[in-house]
Amino acid sequence: MKTASFILCLLLLLSPLLRAQNQPAASGRISGTLVQGQTNTPIGFANVVLLSASDSSLVTGATSDVEGRFVLERVPLGRFILRASLVGYPTRFVPDIAVTAANTAVALGSIAMKASATRLSEVEVTTERALVEYNLDKKVVNVSQDIAAQSGSVAEVMQNIPSVTVDIDGNVSMRGSSNVTILVDGKRSALSNLTMDQIPANLIESIEIITNPSSKYNPEGTSGIINLVLKKEKKPGFYGSASVTAGTYDNYNTSLNLNYRYYKWSLNGGYDFRQRTRPGFSNSFTTNSYFDEAGLVDSTSYRQQEGDRNSTDISHNFRFGADYYLTPRHTISASALYRFGKDEGTNNIYYRFLDANSLVTGTSLRNTDEVEDEQAMDLTLGYRQTFERKGQELTADLVFNTNVDDEESNFSETGFEDLTEVQQTLVDDSNTEFVAKADYVHPLSEDSRFETGFRSTYERLDEDSRFFNLNNATGALEYDLNQSNHFVYDEMVHAVYANYSNKFKTISYQFGLRAEQTFTTSDQRTQDIVTDNNYFSLFPTLFITNDFDANNKVQFSYSRRINRPRSRFLNPFVDRSDRFNVDYGNPNLKPEFVNSLELGYIRYWGNISLNSTVFYRHTTDEIERFRTPIIIVSNGDSIPGTETTFLNLSSNASYGVELGINYPVTNWWRLNGSVSGFRTQLSTTQGDTELSNSQLSWNAKANSNMTVWKDMDIQLSAFYRAPSADIQGRMEQMFSTDLGVKKDVLKGNGTISLRVSDIFNTRQFNFLSYGPGFRTESENRRQSRIIYLGFTYRLNSDNNPQNRRQQNNQQEGPDEEMEY
Repeated sequence: MKTASFILCLLLLLSPLLRAQNQPAASGRISGTLVQGQTNTPIGFANVVLLSASDSSLVTGATSDVEGRFVLERVPLGRFILRASLVGYPTRFVPDIAVTAANTAVALGSIAMKASATRLSEVEVTTERALVEYNLDKKVVNVSQDIAAQSGSVAEVMQNIPSVTVDIDGNVSMRGSSNVTILVDGKRSALSNLTMDQIPANLIESIEIITNPSSKYNPEGTSGIINLVLKKEKKPGFYGSASVTAGTYDNYNTSLNLNYRYYKWSLNGGYDFRQRTRPGFSNSFTTNSYFDEAGLVDSTSYRQQEGDRNSTDISHNFRFGADYYLTPRHTISASALYRFGKDEGTNNIYYRFLDANSLVTGTSLRNTDEVEDEQAMDLTLGYRQTFERKGQELTADLVFNTNVDDEESNFSETGFEDLTEVQQTLVDDSNTEFVAKADYVHPLSEDSRFETGFRSTYERLDEDSRFFNLNNATGALEYDLNQSNHFVYDEMVHAVYANYSNKFKTISYQFGLRAEQTFTTSDQRTQDIVTDNNYFSLFPTLFITNDFDANNKVQFSYSRRINRPRSRFLNPFVDRSDRFNVDYGNPNLKPEFVNSLELGYIRYWGNISLNSTVFYRHTTDEIERFRTPIIIVSNGDSIPGTETTFLNLSSNASYGVELGINYPVTNWWRLNGSVSGFRTQLSTTQGDTELSNSQLSWNAKANSNMTVWKDMDIQLSAFYRAPSADIQGRMEQMFSTDLGVKKDVLKGNGTISLRVSDIFNTRQFNFLSYGPGFRTESENRRQSRIIYLGFTYRLNSDNNPQNRRQQNNQQEGPDEEMEY
């Protein structure tokens, strides 16, 4: 039945294509006449530009003739905004222009423009971009519209994004899978290696969520790509902004952003300081079962843990970028990012051990102090060439990024008979990556094009972990050869791809293929164990889109993707910060592959949009955490515990549906929300044990943005996440609500913001884990109800009407005529 339904949907998509094989492609035409105010006299030689309604990008343009008439030819199907401008007149906008297959010729008639000499009450029509924009191939979150971006991290902004969840450590999941690729401006970066709660949101212009990327993209990350688009001012002149924010529990951040563009140069730079303090606590209760020879439970014991922790993360970010336009068609660019910081934290765990009658048999207290120094650098050199043929383009990039972490951890544990153990761990961790890539786009006709390119990557992960134990007799720390480990992982990936796309009437399609050769070496130097894993992979993609009209679009897509195990999955070093719950990596892990299918539909009713997606993913060799019970010897006593490592499962199937809506209730109140539901089915065989788990999960998110009076906005957001499964348990439900208020001051050059995160203090991360011989219920919380107060000042702000008029005049100058 499922197969028949899928074939029927595919035939519905293809039917217009089969009917339109020999018909010309649709091309629209927009015409009108510019006239002056009440006199109705024509306005000649005005600049007329057509903008996309979704993102305000340039589509085409023309100049009105001496009679004020203009004609925009070769306009694609879609929804647009027309902008008319001329020195001496306020810019005129005409929104809600739709070019459809049924109406390809749109006549706007007379468009009146008022001379600026009669500026009694100048009025400008503007369209504010929605917080979340839905496209068939991706979702775009305009971070500048989110009040959380004034003071929070990218993790806090992502709480509002459909399909995305963020855990207590800032790690991201999409549709229940944590295998997500993070890109910055379409590339791997030093920022990509950070967790999302380490990246200030005010660095980001927008966030793109791509759940089924084409073969042009790196196929790494089985659940898709999250692309962070950094802020970079493109308007002529000098612009800048400075902000400072203070939050309860000693949370502070400051930011300075500067941009300058003149003639052939475009420069940008900035500095960010961030202090993040997060107190928290955790508790868990573990039941240990012991079996007799018949496999029946013979006895039971219990372990109760209570922990408190606190950490202070201080970081400094410096960045600089430059674009130089050699000619109107040749551009070189360079950017640099440097980050350094220190993270200091404490973690105290109190253990109580109980017998079968819940009587205490012993206690233990473990104290941990950690200090981590981090440095990160990202260097990029780029080249872009355009050609006389519209859409023909060549780009090339060289990227180098590195992260270096030096960590010192000191453990002390007081257990049975008040005996104290002291241990120390020193870890030197470095990650270096070099990427060379090039992409070429060649239009074959108005609607068809061919893309090709290559990408070569070399990455080295080097982690040297040294373990020391205190000799109570001598009082000296002694090197522990058995627990210390030096692990080096090298990975080279060479890839080529090709895409072909075309369009027949309302049907667009694209198919592509990517080929990759991977070479990996895991070198466990302490034990002199070297493991090579080399493999060749093909990644086909297919996209078919039917634009029934400007307001109805449907798309089917298929892609094959890969998740290569990262260093923390591979490194066999044993983390003993919680000695009764140790974890380590598995250097023998294989990559996991996923086949992903999606069917999406988007519908517009004016400014209202509804996006719906049905998806199915099948993963082989999925990488999952796997826990087993062990016996820990502490001061001569045998105590049950668990150890966690990573294994390849046999299979994972996940399918579900997503719905998202943007609804402007009035011109001062905008709503958007999403609901995502999916079922995950996991199965594996470990030795003689067959394991499986299945869970129906869903999450919902809602945002309300209100302009209550001039220059003051209120944002209220909430999300709910239902329980979700892994192979040995589930993550429990979670709910949270945030409130933000911002007010423009100083004639639009300044903004005061107030934000309260997790108003009801409900955000927590609870887990249930079970397996043969154990069951653990755990609760984890960090301080998340925080009040932030911030101020931002903008130099040459677009919010200031005078600056806006100056900008319009600049944009009509000679620089804007150059096709950079």
